[in-house]
Amino acid sequence: METKPKSKAGRKKIKFDDETLEKIENWAGKGLSESQIADLLNCSLSTIARNKRNNDKFGTALRTGKARAIAAISNKVYENALEGKENSAFFFLRNRDPDNWSDRQEVNHNINLKQIMQNSKNRLIEGKIVQKETISVPLPKKKLTEE
Repeated sequence: METKPKSKAGRKKIKFDDETLEKIENWAGKGLSESQIADLLNCSLSTIARNKRNNDKFGTALRTGKARAIAAISNKVYENALEGKENSAFFFLRNRDPDNWSDRQEVNHNINLKQIMQNSKNRLIEGKIVQKETISVPLPKKKLTEE
């Protein structure tokens, strides 16, 4: 009976050839996440992270794909903004100059809780709550006429 030499425990190492790196670049450029790319390569997300750290070509393929996609989209948004398409113009301005073109406005309120409590204590006199008097004006009654 022949015995095979024992191999190391664990998964087989994945080697990325130029064709696979090109696919990775295209997938990253189409907006796929690293998790989705891992699924397409039939490997784990930790394998993707490890190869980004240890394999310069792999990391470059991911970054290049993402950068090309971002450049293409931002150029298209810019062209649309110049053509007068409002949504693209607003999007471009909000992202490039958020201080002047933000949809969100921040309002800061300073509340002096000590002063509020003091005011409420002043309204309590000898255990009775003193309320501001309200003046009520009766509304004019509308006469009903029979037709």
